[in-house]
Amino acid sequence: METYSWQSRAEDGSKVIYEASYFGGWWQLSCTPKVSRSLQESVAPEPAEFTPDIWAELRDLLWRKYQRRRVSWDLVQQIDDILAGKAKNERRDRR
Repeated sequence: METYSWQSRAEDGSKVIYEASYFGGWWQLSCTPKVSRSLQESVAPEPAEFTPDIWAELRDLLWRKYQRRRVSWDLVQQIDDILAGKAKNERRDRR
């Protein structure tokens, strides 16, 4: 499992930490509000839905990692295909 995290601002202006996990050919997303270290253990990550903006942020993160040779081009290409509508983020083991 590969996990990538980044910070972003929510609509109300608060900071949110997103964590995208890639496993088995599909992506999962969770988010938590940014809190102080003393409260981090009491806040559990919540599953979140991908939006086009979140896909674009993830693609930007992976592109920067690809330039430093820390991520394969296949992951960047998969996100590009999802953004272009050529592919879907579906779990493949369920039928």
